[in-house]
Amino acid sequence: MQLMNYQEKQFIREVLGPIASTAAPDSFDDAVTIDLAELTGQPDAPFLVYSIDQPSFVRSADRNLDPFRYYGRWIAGTTCNDVIAMGGRCRGFSLALAAPLETETSDVQSLVLGITDVLERCGATYEGGNLDSGQLTTVGLAWGIVARHGIVRRGGAREGDMIVVTGELGLGWLEYQLRTHGLSDLIDPLDKEAFLRYKEMPIGAAAAVAAVADKGWFTSGMDLSDGLIEFLYTVQQRSSLGCVIDCAALPVSMAVQRNMPLLADIGKGLMDVLHGTPELIALEPGYDSPLRHAFTVSPAAVGAAQDVFLAHGASLHVIGEVTQESAVLLRRENSCTEIPAFWDDQLRQESPLTAWATFLQAFS
Repeated sequence: MQLMNYQEKQFIREVLGPIASTAAPDSFDDAVTIDLAELTGQPDAPFLVYSIDQPSFVRSADRNLDPFRYYGRWIAGTTCNDVIAMGGRCRGFSLALAAPLETETSDVQSLVLGITDVLERCGATYEGGNLDSGQLTTVGLAWGIVARHGIVRRGGAREGDMIVVTGELGLGWLEYQLRTHGLSDLIDPLDKEAFLRYKEMPIGAAAAVAAVADKGWFTSGMDLSDGLIEFLYTVQQRSSLGCVIDCAALPVSMAVQRNMPLLADIGKGLMDVLHGTPELIALEPGYDSPLRHAFTVSPAAVGAAQDVFLAHGASLHVIGEVTQESAVLLRRENSCTEIPAFWDDQLRQESPLTAWATFLQAFS
């Protein structure tokens, strides 16, 4: 069959799963894990984790920022993001680059400088890679180390664990839609700078995540490159448990809420649901990536984990809990609604906005 006949997760599970050991449903994680204890014979040896990504050319909201430098930041941010999600501290990064022969060398230098902008935030080193001629294409590889007791996998959540996210949600999705539809000039003057700078440095709270992982407090987790809902369903599938999310606890900034009405000019019916429940914008298809992650944490460790994040200048928001009942639910006041499965499916034929508008109807 052709790719168009599959959903992305279905293709990974059914076509790649029997071949690639890391694509099987019960072993799929954000990054590939190598057990150094098995290789060295030292039982306390850490894990080495690495991730490969092929990011498309993405432009910054700030048109004054060199596009190649920002692309370099995006390559490093999205690739390192998977190592961070597993509790790892990024140590090294390599790049395979193909570029047309007429490419200016200054553009290549800017791209590499953008990579190093992010790596300096992570404490990682740019180690080189490969260069070829052809259509502009990049493949990044990031690797890191994580202690045995600190490895964060997609499976491992336990009944009663708290569900947390590493910062506010929804701004990336709203900024992208307003910019794509030519509405950026209508953003409230109070918020224009926040929208402009949001992904200027596309890397999350790496140090805070690693510090909490070192304590062994995360029981499961993943990045939010496909949105929060994918994480909730991952808890259900990998741990045979459910999730209940408190709608009022979803961290949506006032800047997002003030400018959300502009979506009425983009998609029919979007504000019919969001007007009464603006927190639902947090259930978008992952456009806060690579800045955000979601984790499950033991209730006894939540307060201490939040203190660690605060000490690193970051925030950790409790949004719900893991339940014994295998359902993914949204709690609003005294009622619960099932959250339909939804993620940023790379093989979806319709636009993400159209699919999201359909998804929102479940809450109308």
